[in-house]
Amino acid sequence: MSAIDSNEFPALAAPRRPQGRTNMREALRAMRENALSAHDPENFAADIITQRILWRRMFIINEPNAIKYVVLDNAANYTKSEVGRRLLEPGLGRGLLTSEGETWRRHRRIMAPSFDPRSVAGYAPIMTKVTEELLAKWDALTEPRELDVAAAMMHATLHIISRAMFSSDSDEIVDVVESGVNRYQTTVRPSLPDLLHVPLWLSRLLAPQPTEGIFNEFDEKVDRLLTERGRQPDAEPKDLLARLIAARDTETGGGMTPEEVRDQVVTIFMAGHETTSQALSWTWYLLSQHPAIEAKLHAELASVLEGRTPNYEDVANLRYTRMVIEESMRLYPPAHTFGRQPIAADEILGHRIPAGAEVLIMPWLLHRKPSLWENPDRFDPERFSPERSAARPRFAYIPFGAGARICIGAAFAMTEAMLILASIAQRYRLRLKPGHPVDPQGLITLRPRYGLKMHLERRPN
Repeated sequence: MSAIDSNEFPALAAPRRPQGRTNMREALRAMRENALSAHDPENFAADIITQRILWRRMFIINEPNAIKYVVLDNAANYTKSEVGRRLLEPGLGRGLLTSEGETWRRHRRIMAPSFDPRSVAGYAPIMTKVTEELLAKWDALTEPRELDVAAAMMHATLHIISRAMFSSDSDEIVDVVESGVNRYQTTVRPSLPDLLHVPLWLSRLLAPQPTEGIFNEFDEKVDRLLTERGRQPDAEPKDLLARLIAARDTETGGGMTPEEVRDQVVTIFMAGHETTSQALSWTWYLLSQHPAIEAKLHAELASVLEGRTPNYEDVANLRYTRMVIEESMRLYPPAHTFGRQPIAADEILGHRIPAGAEVLIMPWLLHRKPSLWENPDRFDPERFSPERSAARPRFAYIPFGAGARICIGAAFAMTEAMLILASIAQRYRLRLKPGHPVDPQGLITLRPRYGLKMHLERRPN
């Protein structure tokens, strides 16, 4: 059992489910509004859930060994979901999140060195610098200090990935990307033609997506930077953009075209700031509801850091800090759902899976499955102690995806989240504004629908 008293676990925010019986149109509307709202309590306990939308079959795989089979053992038979590609490609192009086959493998090999431990260590000073700038702004606020922490985390992580990507060129792009990402998140939804795999040209005719031009200004700025860097390759700063331009495939010696670099840049921007900001937002919400856990976090920070700014070398020693973030991503996984499609018919857990069927893997369900997690709706970082983690199946916890396509930036994201959390928690306690509604909304990522209005309480030095 956890060292935290069970009486200190309040009920946590959960998606609002439709009331009463719903027809297909109402169910689809609810799913478009919040992809997590349609799940009955029994779905969390199930190993596999079968659904049908007209003639399309859908299977939600919710058992660790079966997930391992799809994403690792038989991964060659499974491509990325067609619905997912339709939602993401108009904005992201064919980056790592949407490409397939040899193109994906080549890009993954080219990009891997930019996210290895040595590279992540090099990005850490940017992470702490941006956080210190954020704290200076918070210090300058008049009492009572109140702000939307979800927006603040979004802005901070966007500045971090922007400076890592573009060096001194970064700040002018932040507002453009922030606006575009927010518009993309709130407007892109799967339509019935998309879910039915109606041909793309007809699907867009029947249900056009309001995404045209969202990233045009960002594309123009990236194109200008690529052109400028091409004219003066020796003068370019050694940032992530420079590394992507210069990177070569270890097997073929080839690099990426300007169009491929653009697609990877926008993919890194979307995945590299959005998921971390949401993980931090939910962490602040959870800590505000659990003062005993927050106190234990503060004790570790005081012991390890003694009031100084954390650095990359501290990350290995901030064990409870990591556990807090891991437990937050269990309860509120930013990447709440990902999909696959079998190329050939398959069988999973006794169910025949037709070729082309929709196979969904939902960390939202898996991370709260009662047979895998004791008291699954409680916030208990001790679950991620080495002993308890070792006792769980490897594929019971997949906040960054799983298998060969596990997020290339997972180490970057975890380091960033830990350094931001440690820096802020040393100086401030964040308290949810009384009466502020907290509604988890499953869009492309898992966001608090109304943001997170919180009061900032300065901690004694």
